[in-house]
Amino acid sequence: MDGPALKDSSAAERRSIWMNFAVLLYTVIAFGAVLFVANAIISTFNIRWDLTPQKQFSLSDFDKRVLGGLTQNVKVMAFVRTEDPAYLELADLLFQAAAFTPRLTYQVIDVNKAPGLAREYGVSSYGEVIVESQGRRRDFDNARSDELIPAILQTSSDNNKHIYFTIGHGERDLFNSDRSLGYSEWRGLLEQNNYQIDNVSLFASGVPDDARVVVSLGPQKDFLPEELAALAKYLGRGGHYVAIIDPYGSPTLVDFLKKYYLDFVPQVVVDPAYRLTASEILTTQIPLRSEENPMSRSMTAPAVFSLGRGVMVTAKVGAIAPDDLKIAQADQFLSSSHESWASGDPNALTTGITEYQAGRDLKGPIPVASEIDFAPASNPHIPLQQMTRLVGIGSSAFASNQFLEMLGNRDLAVSLINELAGDEMLIASRERLNKNETAAFYVSDQEARHLLVYGSVVEPAILFLIAVTVLVRRRFFA
Repeated sequence: MDGPALKDSSAAERRSIWMNFAVLLYTVIAFGAVLFVANAIISTFNIRWDLTPQKQFSLSDFDKRVLGGLTQNVKVMAFVRTEDPAYLELADLLFQAAAFTPRLTYQVIDVNKAPGLAREYGVSSYGEVIVESQGRRRDFDNARSDELIPAILQTSSDNNKHIYFTIGHGERDLFNSDRSLGYSEWRGLLEQNNYQIDNVSLFASGVPDDARVVVSLGPQKDFLPEELAALAKYLGRGGHYVAIIDPYGSPTLVDFLKKYYLDFVPQVVVDPAYRLTASEILTTQIPLRSEENPMSRSMTAPAVFSLGRGVMVTAKVGAIAPDDLKIAQADQFLSSSHESWASGDPNALTTGITEYQAGRDLKGPIPVASEIDFAPASNPHIPLQQMTRLVGIGSSAFASNQFLEMLGNRDLAVSLINELAGDEMLIASRERLNKNETAAFYVSDQEARHLLVYGSVVEPAILFLIAVTVLVRRRFFA
């Protein structure tokens, strides 16, 4: 009786063991399948959660717009020391960007482990990042993540846009590298934005058909009637023109622009309150600027003008200009301070010394940069970039090698061309980058006087009062 019972019990135990093995095997296979599927989903869709309030570890909407709009492949190479924590933010942004679009590939290179590759690309310092696309290259230093997206935007645009500068009237030279007289640094900035810079003679060939923007930079001599006719023809077909005219420069061009309600005031702008410390009164900050106009909105600080003149809009929206053009909108987007004036003193330019005189001078604020946009009277609702756009600026010095890096001049010089060339994304990129920048520190003459008073009068007076108070309390209340 006992033998068969023991045999049945042993068989049941073996069946139980095999059943446990089967369950274990099933669990292992199921768990492995779950891990495989989860890994495949995460690898494909790059699922991540950014719990920081400002979403600082996520691609911004602007980043996604730039990356999503890529039509050409972009390669990024970061030459770093992998043990340096400074590059971690850049590495994270590169990972996110590459996961967002297959158009972008990247490579992080340790300079210590690959010195030959660094020499091949001309890299001489740690933290240099190279962005390449369509044979173009953009470099930036210190492995800064906030410069990556602007560099991608600059190198990946589909084509170069032609910016033409008129010649033959004593204009400033964009190919001159002299610190005082040259404008080569502005040309370099524009070329970094993928603009092709060329000179044009209006008398010889008129305005080329591929001109995105035409600029007259500080002309001194008169334009011939044939040249003004070519310019009028260009404006009549929706051209974008920038006239940067210094005091008493090119009278015939000034008269021509009056037909389009852009008036260059002959007097020079004087502003003792906002001149730079130890500077003459003709080199001043331009403190009033429009926050709505893209050309001035991106500026991190006031512009600095030297030997500037007023530029005023003399008609309202709806006024009719040549070729049946109608003012669609106008904006005097840069102005001098309330303490300034436009001086009619003929000696002001040569001596740098003048005083305000009622009746002769024009009291500020004085507009020094203005924009007028025209639409055909028969079709007033066309898009802005199809309109005739005219910008006048009353000083050429702001874009020179000497002044370009002062306060907001760099932003103004580049945004001016970006806006008229239709590159709003480049302006938005600069605005985003400027949020993390600190403008250079300059003290105006007025601020210097205030500091002098506070330091030499107010602060000693406060200390003297404190000393007297302590003395009285000890003498009479101890």
